[in-house]
Amino acid sequence: MPSILIVEDEQLLGRAFQQSLSDDGHRVHWVATGEEALEWFKDRNIDLALVDLRLPGIDGMQVLKELSETHPDTVVVMMTAHGDVRCAVEAIKLGAADFLIKPVDLDTVSLIAKRNLKQRRIVQRLKHEQRRRTQEFGLHRIIGDCPELERAKALVRRMCKLGVAGGVRPPNVLITGETGTGKDLLAKAFHYEGPRCDGPFVQVNCAALPEALVESELFGHAKGSFTDARTSKRGLFEVAEEGTLFLDEISAFPLSMQAKILTAIETMRIRPVGCVEEREVDVHLIAAMNEDPRKLVAEKKLREDLYHRLSVIQVRLPPLRERGSDLFALAEYFLDQHTRKFAMSPKKLTLEVRNALRRYHWPGNVRELCHSLESAVLLCDGVIEPDLLPAPRRRNNAATSKDRDGVVVADFSRGPISLEEVERELITKALDVTDHNVSRAAELLSVSRDTLRYRVEKYGLPARRNGGSQ
Repeated sequence: MPSILIVEDEQLLGRAFQQSLSDDGHRVHWVATGEEALEWFKDRNIDLALVDLRLPGIDGMQVLKELSETHPDTVVVMMTAHGDVRCAVEAIKLGAADFLIKPVDLDTVSLIAKRNLKQRRIVQRLKHEQRRRTQEFGLHRIIGDCPELERAKALVRRMCKLGVAGGVRPPNVLITGETGTGKDLLAKAFHYEGPRCDGPFVQVNCAALPEALVESELFGHAKGSFTDARTSKRGLFEVAEEGTLFLDEISAFPLSMQAKILTAIETMRIRPVGCVEEREVDVHLIAAMNEDPRKLVAEKKLREDLYHRLSVIQVRLPPLRERGSDLFALAEYFLDQHTRKFAMSPKKLTLEVRNALRRYHWPGNVRELCHSLESAVLLCDGVIEPDLLPAPRRRNNAATSKDRDGVVVADFSRGPISLEEVERELITKALDVTDHNVSRAAELLSVSRDTLRYRVEKYGLPARRNGGSQ
């Protein structure tokens, strides 16, 4: 039942409002002064307040100012017997939802109350949905603390703060990384942690759009502009107005379309297909691609000027094989999620399973890990066995073979060799020789201790501390 507070110094009028709104099914209380109203709000939450402008002592405008700061969710409707437009404008600026000129009949008060309470319910639902979205897609959902990932998360926090402080459109962002590394999750974190979280988040899989429809989908079209254009349609740039437009795999667009996107980004104006006039748009643009953009530019698959325009802020998400112990943190998280989803008993990562996870290359990255563990959870009988997980690639054997003295042998006649596997074997050998002392192993490999520590973490290799330093 909605709660209403009436602040009116005329007793007959206040009682009449109270009785009328109570008959409508609301919980209503009446006070005669601003001081009483503020005291009433100290330990209560009120949905709607009807406040007279002229009150003895603290006037209605002061009550409105106080409520705007301390109870922003309360809808305030101001009332006055004086048709002062200047006061009405000031009250609206201070946060009043409506303004009534007395004398006002009880039916009008009832209508105004119902309308504003309905609007409040809509706003509350939107806020609840926004909190849910932030909880679902916020930065805390990006699991892991490897150095490169931490740098990416720190950049998100920095950019979101700059956007709030500046009150301007956030800078364009380019996210790179292999397929399955979580580029869409990072894009959503940029949006839901940033100043435009109240606006829409529109994600576009550029590789999935038919080439003939790309311009229409992005910029919209007018009725009759082509054969199947039976009605006018807004493009995704307009749908994302005052929000974020995420163009995933943007390099899949033909160069001619990339030129039009470049113009739209530079001018924030678009021209729907079949229209003569341009339209202004206001979107925060985030783009992503799964290849090195410099390589794509060299291969004439990505316009260089578009690349520079997109990469005001550039973030690289590392592949799973480079994230060291993040692999196990993610595996634990997915195990928990899948067992909860299917109402199964909790699962743990045994030593054998951890070794199996570490040996695999994970070409599909985090997405492959998630799906593999989901399958393992569904197929296991109590305990997850290593044979339920993907097996290491056979070609790794060419890189990991050793002679009788333990020297790594590269036999290219047996097939291609992974440079990462060779590096892993060399580091493993150096750690074995030095009893897993990183400082001494770094000396043997002629690299700095920090460089070796990074690679030990990257490959998830064991190391120990000696004498207080690694």
